[in-house]
Amino acid sequence: MAKVLLTEKTWKAGILSKPEPEENLLRDAIINIMEALQRNVESKKLRYKDRILPQVFAMNTYWYIYMRTRNTELGKLLGEQYLKMNYKVVAEESAYMYQMQAWKPLVRLLDKEELKRENKSENEDTRALIREKMEGFLKGVSEVSQRHRSGSYTIHDVDLREQIKEATVKLVVPAYIEFLNAYSSALPSKSYVKPEAVHGLFNQIFNGSHGKLKRRDSKHRTRGGTSSSFDVESKDLRRLGSYTSDM
Repeated sequence: MAKVLLTEKTWKAGILSKPEPEENLLRDAIINIMEALQRNVESKKLRYKDRILPQVFAMNTYWYIYMRTRNTELGKLLGEQYLKMNYKVVAEESAYMYQMQAWKPLVRLLDKEELKRENKSENEDTRALIREKMEGFLKGVSEVSQRHRSGSYTIHDVDLREQIKEATVKLVVPAYIEFLNAYSSALPSKSYVKPEAVHGLFNQIFNGSHGKLKRRDSKHRTRGGTSSSFDVESKDLRRLGSYTSDM
């Protein structure tokens, strides 16, 4: 391939021109192909009406290109730095945007500052707002979960999917527990689910199962009993796991 490219370039430039190294010619040609693939991916992202799907599509595609190219002859030709900047970083940014668009709005629903501004005492208006927030959160979780179970938001790479599941659990579940600990007394016992059920749902949807959230029964109602199990910080998906960096 390199010899063909060198022959073509020499013929076009003239026999007296200084020949370019074969490896440089081949690398430039491959980069042109890779850039064409990137333009195709970016063009396809614009076709989605759902604002989250472009992030899932880009995340899957760029991560696949990166993982299948590195440690190959093609990867050595392009260089690790080129692959990281053009595919790994872009996949990580898409994963971060997926989390921010799919799950962060649900966490914002549980923001307690609005309740503090509304009224410090649990009057009827405050209790109604608490119920509204809980209902909106559970509805949102179910809707995003359904998108995953239907295949719309499928994350194909097993390791990537596991990292995103862990990050999502760390983002959502502690916020849910904190809200529940603060306001469960203002909620009907069957209007919310146990934190373990929310955690379990993430295991199901990211593992391809078909679980659903079930409202808790009043006889199992407790407050604050499970917070230590999920007392973790939210992971920043802008830099997904280091497990690939040393491969």
